[in-house]
Amino acid sequence: MALVTAAFLLSAFPPHAGGLYAWTLGGLARIPGAAAPSIDTGKAEPAAGEKCLFDAVNDLSICDDPEVRKFIHVYLTGGRPYTIRALQRSELYLDEVHRIVRDTPGAPPDIALLPLLESGYSPVAVSRSRAVGLWQFLGGTAKILGLRDDAWVDERRDIEKSTVAAMRHLANLNSVFGSWDLALAAYNGGAGYLRRSMIKTGRATLPALKKAGALRRETSEYVARYAALMVIFKNRDLFGLTEEMEQHEPREIGVIELEFPAHLERLSRVAGVTVEEIRALNPQLKSVLTPVYARDYRLRLPVEAIRALEESDDTGYAIRFTEIKKHVVRRGESINKIAARYNSNPETIMLINNIQNPAKLRPGRTLYIPI
Repeated sequence: MALVTAAFLLSAFPPHAGGLYAWTLGGLARIPGAAAPSIDTGKAEPAAGEKCLFDAVNDLSICDDPEVRKFIHVYLTGGRPYTIRALQRSELYLDEVHRIVRDTPGAPPDIALLPLLESGYSPVAVSRSRAVGLWQFLGGTAKILGLRDDAWVDERRDIEKSTVAAMRHLANLNSVFGSWDLALAAYNGGAGYLRRSMIKTGRATLPALKKAGALRRETSEYVARYAALMVIFKNRDLFGLTEEMEQHEPREIGVIELEFPAHLERLSRVAGVTVEEIRALNPQLKSVLTPVYARDYRLRLPVEAIRALEESDDTGYAIRFTEIKKHVVRRGESINKIAARYNSNPETIMLINNIQNPAKLRPGRTLYIPI
C-alpha cells in the first residue's frame, strides 16, 4: 500500500499562480470544524479511471476523487463518533465475515468492510425502511435469499447466514452489471432502479450515471462513502481513531453445535459467560431459547465457554426430543388438550412456544410440540 502521507493534487481547488495545492490523508483528519471541500458531483469523475475500485482504494489513487476526499473529511470530523462506534463493533464480527468472504469465489476481500457503511457494523441495526442487520436486508429480499424470520430467530441478524446471503446477492449483481461499483450501487438502490436509470440515460458506468444526474442522492454517494470508510479503516492509526476506541482483550471465538434447544440462562451459568455476551455473539436470537425446531444448532461462543460446556455434565438443554411436530390451534383447544393429544408435557409446550398465559391461546396460532 502506498504511504498514507503521500501528497495528492487538490483538483477541486484552483491552483495558486506559483504552484499546486497538495494534501495528505492525515490533513483531512486534523481540521475539526473546517468546511469540507465543495464539489460538483455532476462534473467530477474519479481520477482512478478504469482501475478497479478496490485497487484504487489500496493504492490510494481513489483519493484523487474529490467526492471521496469529502467523505473522508465528513467521517473524521462531524461523523467521527459514528466511525469510532462502527470500527469498535467490527472487531467482534470481522473475523467471521472475512472468513466467509475468503470462501466466496471472486469476492474482493474488502467487501467485508461494506457493513461499516450499511449498518455501522451493527447486526441489530434497523433502518427507516425496516432493513435489518449488518447487511441491511429488507424482509422480501431476505426471504428470497433464504433467511428465516420467526419467533426464535431473525437470520438477517445472523452473522454467518446473512453474510453468506450478502455474498451471493453481491456476486449476482456483479455478474449482471459487470463491475463492482455498479453492483454496489444496485445493492443500495435496487437492481431494477439502476437498470431503469441506465436505459433511460443510455449511460453504462457509474461516473456517467452520476454525471447525468440519473441517480438519487443516496445511491449516487454510496460508493464514494464506502471508499472513504475503507480508506479510514486501513489508516485508522494514522487518523488517531485507534487511540479513541475502547480497548478490549481479544477473545478467541468458536462455534458449538447444540444437539437440542438450549435455554440461554442455563447455558450462561454452565459456560461462565453472561446472557448479554451470548446475545452479542448470536444477535439473531429473539427468544430465551435457541430455535426449538433445530438440531445441531450452531452457536458462537468464546472458546473457553465452549470448553466449559464440553466438560460439564449439565448441557444447558431446555428439552430433549426425538422429533418436533407443528400444530395449528383450533377453536376450543387448550394447552392441556393439545399436550394430551401428542403425549407431551404442557409446561414444555409453553416453554418452547414462549406462552406466558395459556388462557390467551388463540385459534390459528402454530405451536411446536416436542415428541
